[in-house]
Amino acid sequence: MKTVDKFIFVYSIFQAVLCREFSITLPESVEALRGLCVLIPCSFQIEERYDADLRGDPTGIWLKDGIDVENNKVFNSKVNTENKIEGEIIGDLLMKNCTTFFYDIRQSDSGTYYFRLEALGKLKLTYNSPSVSVRVRASPISPSITLYKEDQGEVEDHNEVVEGTSVSLICSAPAAPCLLKPPTFKWSFLPEERRQEQNHNTSFSYSKLNFNATHLHHGLDFTCTATYQLQNHNKSVQSSYTLHVLYGPRDTSVSVSPSDSVLLGSSVSLSCSSDANPAVLNYTWYRENGEQIGTRDHLTINTTDSTHSGLYYCRAQNQHGDQNTSVFLDVQYGPRNTSVSVSPSDSVLLGSSVSLSCSSDANPAVLNYTWYRENGEQIGTGDHLTINTTDSTHSGLYYCRAQNQHGDQNTSVFLDVQYAPQVSPSSNCNSTQDLIMCSCEVRGNPSPKLEWSFSVQTFSSSEVTSIHVESVCNMSLKSFITIRQSFIDTPTLQCIGSNNLGVDTHLFNHTLSECGHTADPHLVLSLSLVLLHCVGFIGVLIYKLMQLSRKINFLERVDTYPSLELSAVLDSNRGVQESNRASWGGNTAQVLLLE
Repeated sequence: MKTVDKFIFVYSIFQAVLCREFSITLPESVEALRGLCVLIPCSFQIEERYDADLRGDPTGIWLKDGIDVENNKVFNSKVNTENKIEGEIIGDLLMKNCTTFFYDIRQSDSGTYYFRLEALGKLKLTYNSPSVSVRVRASPISPSITLYKEDQGEVEDHNEVVEGTSVSLICSAPAAPCLLKPPTFKWSFLPEERRQEQNHNTSFSYSKLNFNATHLHHGLDFTCTATYQLQNHNKSVQSSYTLHVLYGPRDTSVSVSPSDSVLLGSSVSLSCSSDANPAVLNYTWYRENGEQIGTRDHLTINTTDSTHSGLYYCRAQNQHGDQNTSVFLDVQYGPRNTSVSVSPSDSVLLGSSVSLSCSSDANPAVLNYTWYRENGEQIGTGDHLTINTTDSTHSGLYYCRAQNQHGDQNTSVFLDVQYAPQVSPSSNCNSTQDLIMCSCEVRGNPSPKLEWSFSVQTFSSSEVTSIHVESVCNMSLKSFITIRQSFIDTPTLQCIGSNNLGVDTHLFNHTLSECGHTADPHLVLSLSLVLLHCVGFIGVLIYKLMQLSRKINFLERVDTYPSLELSAVLDSNRGVQESNRASWGGNTAQVLLLE
């Protein structure tokens, strides 16, 4: 009502200064919301000669879509029963103010309206120009939304703001004079950090939303809904505003095809993507050492090798910033470069402890290590194999098999268990009527040397019929010596085995004595004859005693037995070679070496 009073006051001022003639002031058009009211501002002038008639009881009449009073009259301020539209002239006609409210507007109330003034006497006049057009809307006018930057004012270019900018969205809607309450506003999206204000006046109402723009607001539709409370129901209208936020790359990620775990030698493709507005200008690829390896959103490695395993970095960049991300490429392969190390050494002494360790380059790491002997026997699992107390059977090849899900690889090492010579207790002598045959077996590692040694004054090659040697296995040597029965006086035959770790011997003295007196029929007959001829027997006995005395004297004068030396040899080099002659105190012994 304050607005109407101001209008009347201004109109009165103009009335005092303008010329007096018939005229009316109306808006060209007004809009009404169906079911609400409409306000038509109105003022008029009359000629001075009709002032006295106006002082009576004037009547205001509104005609619609024509000036025929009988046919086009829709409102009479005095006779309500004749009215086709409910209304009220709120202006004072005596003050030439014809401002009118029409209530409960219907869609059919749209049209052109003319004002008619009737008073005493001859003051009856229809103002046919100008008229006012009333437009009835089914819904309220949609609100308008405007974007403001805190530091720049209204934004007009593409609704764009840079991330981090403080902005305001203002939703405004026109107010209707006869509303019970001003419109209420509701936003479809409320940022977490925001301030919301609402203001109302007689001409319009608005809601102001203040917040800091982020990438989350880009492309988001901010919808403002204005709700009008009518007499018996509510009416809502809305408008939307799409915000465009400029920001640097975010959520940068790398995808790997076919997978970030690939087999050695296969092809792999890395793709980099990022959320940015405007879109990313540059993608750059780096290895973890800083080496630049690509400048597109895709990076392809056609044939992978183990050096391609590692971190790959992608950098996405536009004019508002950049962001890095990384992915680990795992190039997988079966075991390779498998090796075995031996501690303390692959040559160990009998009875000592030895540890074998197997290692292999594999990705993923080796799942299973398996140990085998050369005969195929499995003897252990795990990357370590320990033998606490070695014996001669532990010499030989040891195989390690390394295995993962992509393959396996074998490697081997030779373990050499070394020990001093050992003469087999099975070494012995056998005899016939004419010969004594002795065998000696020596085992040792490194391969032993075999030596035959006699204690005699002298002997000739003819007394040793033959010497034969054979390798029983890599670490064992067996030798056979044949001696004529005429040499049975020899009290001692010795087999000597030696290597750099020690010496072992075997004596055949008792065996030789037994072998030298093998009984046969001829010997029994001879003994019988001796008994019969006692004198001849005693003479022979005296002769033998004298011969034995001479041998004892010889042995007291010498320090070392003459010997036959036999060494274990390869089959291809087996043989007997006469090497040298040795002299002890004027006596000569034949020494035979086997090489």
